[in-house]
Amino acid sequence: MGRYCTTSLDAKNCKHLIELIREGYTDLDGVTHRPNKQLATILTLEANLGCRIGDIISLTTDSIIDDGGIYKLNITEQKTGKKRSFIVPKPIKAFIDDYTMQEGLYNGPLFDIKAPAVWKQLRAATAFLNLDNTSTHSLRKYAANALYEATGHDIEAVCEFLNHSSTNVTRKYIKRSDAQLESAIEKCVSIF
Repeated sequence: MGRYCTTSLDAKNCKHLIELIREGYTDLDGVTHRPNKQLATILTLEANLGCRIGDIISLTTDSIIDDGGIYKLNITEQKTGKKRSFIVPKPIKAFIDDYTMQEGLYNGPLFDIKAPAVWKQLRAATAFLNLDNTSTHSLRKYAANALYEATGHDIEAVCEFLNHSSTNVTRKYIKRSDAQLESAIEKCVSIF
């Protein structure tokens, strides 16, 4: 890994970033960035599905399958070549359905954008918000941390969700503060 390491976004910054992109903004140099519903949708999906950006922008109308009333994302990851099939929460399926209906997408790709264009637009928005070391991968890390908290710190569940080969890889995504570690250590104190 190089010297640059992306950070995870917290819920507040993730929401602020996506809303900024969805609504548009004028940056400090006076450059106007028009509202970008497509990019906001891509980032929302990455923050909820935990997929890499290449896999998100490659989604098609057939990528989510109905398995007896349970929706599943069924893809082969571009980076690893591994199959990935997991439950898509109903609100996310409804979000995707709303997007495809509003955009008139009935079959084929959901998005008409390449990763470099996503990176360029995201870089401008994160610079405007002063979010250092933020990239598309920051949203994947956000998804990992949100699931980690929701499962009561079950790193195995997060590892499976991200389709990682080991929890050692997953640990790099999970952020713990020194205060959390100190608190946990204090709870384990036993004076004999």
